[in-house]
Amino acid sequence: MKIALIEDHAIVRSGLRLLLERGGHEVVGEYARAEDALAAPGAPDVYVLDLNLPGMSGIEALPLLARRAKVLVLSMHEEAVYLSEAFKRGASGFLSKRAADLALLDALTALGRDERYLHPDLAARLAEYVAEPGPEVLSRRERDVLAGLARGLELKAVAAELGISPKTAATYKARALAKLGLKRSQIARWAREHGLVTGETS
Repeated sequence: MKIALIEDHAIVRSGLRLLLERGGHEVVGEYARAEDALAAPGAPDVYVLDLNLPGMSGIEALPLLARRAKVLVLSMHEEAVYLSEAFKRGASGFLSKRAADLALLDALTALGRDERYLHPDLAARLAEYVAEPGPEVLSRRERDVLAGLARGLELKAVAAELGISPKTAATYKARALAKLGLKRSQIARWAREHGLVTGETS
C-alpha cells in the first residue's frame, strides 16, 4: 500500500517509515502539518495521521483527508471521546502509539480489506462511551461552563461568574460540545437530563 505520514515529530516519522517499509508498504509522503498533506498533489491509499499537529489539528483535517483516502489515526490520546470523534469525522481506523510497533501492520491489512480497525484495548472504552456520554467525560470547568449556559447566561457572564476570560470560556464550551456531540441549542435539555441544572431554564 502507498502510505503518507502526517506527524510533526521527525524521529517518529522515521520509525514509522522503517516499520512500514519492512512490512512491504511504500511511504509516498511525510508531512509535519496537515495543511501540507492536503496541498500535495495526488493521494496515497492511506494517511497515517497524528491528532496533535501544529496549525490545523488532526481532528480538523480528518474529514478533508477522508475524502481523498482512508485515514488511520495514530495517537497518544486513548480517551473514548477522541475515538468517537475520529470515527465520526471519517477515520477508517484508530491505533494508540503505544501499540504501533505491534499492530500498525495489522491495522493496514484490515484497511486493505475495506474493514475498519480499532485496537482491542480501545474497543471497550469506545463501546461504553457511545452508549451514552455523560458529564463524567467533561472536566470540571467544562461542566461549569455548560451549566451556566444552560441557566440562560451569555458566555461573557459565565466567564465573569467563573473568574475566567471569555476566550477561555469559549474554549471550554467548544471542547464540551465536541465531546458530547451536542449543538448549542441542545445544552439546556442535556444539562437538565444529566443533573447539571434543575428546573426550567431560559
